[in-house]
Amino acid sequence: MDLIVGWTGNRCITAVSYVMELTSFIRHSVGDWWRSRGLFNRATYRSLLRQIIFTGVDAMPVVALLALALGVVFTAQLIHLTRRFTDQADIIGTLSFLITFEIGPLLTSMILIGRSASAIAVDLGNMKQHGEIEALELLGININDYLIAPRLVAAAISQLVLAVYFSGIALYGGILFAGSYYSGSYLTYAGRALYALSPMLLMLFILKNIFYGFIIAGTACFHALNLRRSPGEVPQQTQRAIVNGLSIVFVCDGLLAGAGLLL
Repeated sequence: MDLIVGWTGNRCITAVSYVMELTSFIRHSVGDWWRSRGLFNRATYRSLLRQIIFTGVDAMPVVALLALALGVVFTAQLIHLTRRFTDQADIIGTLSFLITFEIGPLLTSMILIGRSASAIAVDLGNMKQHGEIEALELLGININDYLIAPRLVAAAISQLVLAVYFSGIALYGGILFAGSYYSGSYLTYAGRALYALSPMLLMLFILKNIFYGFIIAGTACFHALNLRRSPGEVPQQTQRAIVNGLSIVFVCDGLLAGAGLLL
């Protein structure tokens, strides 16, 4: 029993320490950018645009395909199955909350963690391993402003835009499929879906996705910069970044889901 309690306590302390270090890392990176406005410099501005294109634009086909599949399998079926038990307003409210506030941000963050977090960790990890990070620091370049902040901001912007993109396709794609396959009366749900979420939920949706974006890129950068010169450490740190990023997102999503239900 003592062994189980000790192991549990040790794991909790390690997790809390990791979260505190990650939070401090993200805060310092954003703080350095905020003080220097580095994203408006030519070099970092190009880095920001490249990261947005890779993280956001290149992920749109995958996100669209997954959202359309979810709309056909989940949204349309739920509309058709629940029409006998509740009214139109309740159906639209439930769908908007589940897809827009819960499923959309969560699945989008999982896609970004699989695509972008791994790529960021490998990219920065190779730079650290080859001594490029130290060379930039010797030239007096602030790494947080030049390398980290553009990736954090790009991931936050991409996560928010892709979550809106995913939610729109999943919700309206499902409504259109239900209207064309089951009954044309379901098409009337499309107009009411725009007003189903309260302003507080919309604000929480925006903050939630920005936060997820920072977590996704922050864990990748944090683990990449913590590796040593061992040749096999890049894939190990990449794996840790993916697992820890997913864990934090899932935990936060569960906590925010309760806050969303209260609103």
